[in-house]
Amino acid sequence: MAHLGRLARILALAPLSPSLSIWLDLCRVVAALAVYVGHSVVLGLAPAALSLTWHRSADDAVIAFFVISGFVIAHSTLSRHGSAGHYALARVSRIYSVAIPAVLLALLLDRIGLGLNPEGYAGYAWQYPKAALVPPYHWLFLGEGWFGSWQPFSMEPYWSLAYEVWYYALFGVFVYARGWWRWPLLVLVLGFMGPAVLMLLPVWCLGVFLCRHLGALRLGPWPARALMLVCALAYAVFLLSGARQATDGASRALYAAIAAGAPWPFEPGSTEHVLSDYVTGLLFAGFVVGCAGAGWNFPDRAGRLIRWLADRTFSFYLIHFSLLVLARAAGVSASGWAGYAALLAGVLLATWALGQIGEQRREAYRAVFRRVADTLRRGLGALLPRARP
Repeated sequence: MAHLGRLARILALAPLSPSLSIWLDLCRVVAALAVYVGHSVVLGLAPAALSLTWHRSADDAVIAFFVISGFVIAHSTLSRHGSAGHYALARVSRIYSVAIPAVLLALLLDRIGLGLNPEGYAGYAWQYPKAALVPPYHWLFLGEGWFGSWQPFSMEPYWSLAYEVWYYALFGVFVYARGWWRWPLLVLVLGFMGPAVLMLLPVWCLGVFLCRHLGALRLGPWPARALMLVCALAYAVFLLSGARQATDGASRALYAAIAAGAPWPFEPGSTEHVLSDYVTGLLFAGFVVGCAGAGWNFPDRAGRLIRWLADRTFSFYLIHFSLLVLARAAGVSASGWAGYAALLAGVLLATWALGQIGEQRREAYRAVFRRVADTLRRGLGALLPRARP
């Protein structure tokens, strides 16, 4: 267990209070809804009162997911996962319990939508003749790497998994690998990431930084509440003023400079405005610091509801876009608030169904992956020569 002591020194974790845990869950719920609203606006399914500004807020919500992910993974690694095997099993079961059924469901939804309106799937048409090859490729999370940026079928939000999974791998190597070979392994993982995934790594690491330094950053209740307000207002100013356009322009100039100097073709992938993402990540990190010290506790019933909703945000996030594309193919168009609420209710119902075979069956997936790992271990043990006594 010596590596746990080393990990504790690396992270220097402060206890994660129940209040902050619920705040993070609430941020996940709000971020998932922001992504949904932004995508419904882009697809022309939202009421006219919602402008394209919501689409940019949807992008920023994913940045909030990255910060939360870095924070939670760093904290849970010390508190729950005592070995590299435990860490890997937890991450694999968490990701694949949603990624496997969600990709297959997206294919099914697209097949239905193609029969209704093939024109609505023109951007994805090249994938369907090779449909059997698409899921394995994306279950290896290669969709944002060296081979170009593309997502499985109409599941556009899947891009963020091709970032986060590589961050999980990098963090796992950094924490659990010991000896001289830790550094070659880190370089190997960084090489597999590719430049686009690497560009958002600082945002994810910001969550790890928060986890490590939250105790030192903790404020009293009133300064913490003031910080929450300041960060929220600063984000609104950044989003609605010309500051966002300025950092977007600087991001494009950065991409052009990289492309001009790189010895290989450079594509930013889904990292379209990385400098704006850095600003958003810093503002959200400040908001989390405020949440940690604000002293606002949630009633038990509200806390249970928030946790229940947060446990389903992963499925909702991944599948909602394919469901919206199908709705558009079926003839659904922008309507009033009542119709918009009915559309959201349908997406939530489909999310619940997906969760029954995916996210809510995580332990069953964990058991399967554990048996696979044990089988591989026994097989390798039989193949490798035994050391002589």
